[in-house]
Amino acid sequence: MPPTDEGVEDVHRLHEEDDGHEEDQVNEEEREEEEELDDDDDATASDSNSNYSTASEDALPPIHAYGHVYHGSGRMVTPNDRHENARQGHQHELFTLCLGGALTFTKLPLDKLELDPEASPFHILDVGCGGGHWAMEMALTNPLVDVLGIELSSANLPKEVPPNLTFEIADAAEPWPPRLYDFVHLRNLVGGGIRDWKRLIVQAFDHLKPGGQLEFTEVTPLFFAPRADVGAAAIEYGAVFAEISAAQGIDFDPTPKVRPWLVEVGAESVRERSDWLPVRNWARDPVTNKKGEILNKMLAPGCDHWTLRMFGLAGWEEQKTRDLLGRVMEEYKDPLLRSCIKVYVW
Repeated sequence: MPPTDEGVEDVHRLHEEDDGHEEDQVNEEEREEEEELDDDDDATASDSNSNYSTASEDALPPIHAYGHVYHGSGRMVTPNDRHENARQGHQHELFTLCLGGALTFTKLPLDKLELDPEASPFHILDVGCGGGHWAMEMALTNPLVDVLGIELSSANLPKEVPPNLTFEIADAAEPWPPRLYDFVHLRNLVGGGIRDWKRLIVQAFDHLKPGGQLEFTEVTPLFFAPRADVGAAAIEYGAVFAEISAAQGIDFDPTPKVRPWLVEVGAESVRERSDWLPVRNWARDPVTNKKGEILNKMLAPGCDHWTLRMFGLAGWEEQKTRDLLGRVMEEYKDPLLRSCIKVYVW
């Protein structure tokens, strides 16, 4: 199925911070003096002086369940371990393919930085950056921008980063510091940590510089097909998933409301792009077929990651959940299956 394009707006915010200096001291007095110097350095340094992630270790002990590791707050129903990081790597590849090889659908004024190196730094904020895949590539391919990636957990963040990239452990659901950004990037945050999507969008919009841009990308959890018989297991799974997520106050599909919210908060221009992603690589043209190939790598771990803990919190036994997921996966293998999911970018 051909994709439909109407546009997208992006915004990233940047944070200036240094990772400081740590040196062994002979006595307590010298160590305290060194710490005071560190505090002064942190208050004035910029990201361009940092070669390593500034993200500290998680304060809460992780939750181990269902063969995965989850954030210690218990808010996230998706894991934050190496398995989820691998899925996010495939997802980054898929979204980049959907954007024709670009990192954003929004045209950012980055060429001006090359023409005028003395211009004000271009500040980008990547909200809920996960394993930092997008933030790393953005910083590496655009050395004149400053990128700040914030994430609830440090579990999958890379330790060694380019000098124009900083990671910070922060909760996007809490009030944001009073900094402004040229571009704010929000992508696939439906892991259960965001309970108020409108508040998130309002905060992102309020932290834009004049003329700044925001990009919001999300995949709908619904399956579309040209025929009604998608599969009994898939229909059952979709109904149970919707019921449990609603009972737990988790909205896994904010996509119908994003555009109206952006208009409501006063966005000067809102553009939308959508793209059909085939379940399995059944499409005829090579690009769409490649999208299906990547999506197919994400389906089994994605269903596993989005389901086990959430269904468990609703009282489902693990084996019952795995049995349902197994039946859904068997239906996905049907060579006659012609279903799709849809990705949106605003």
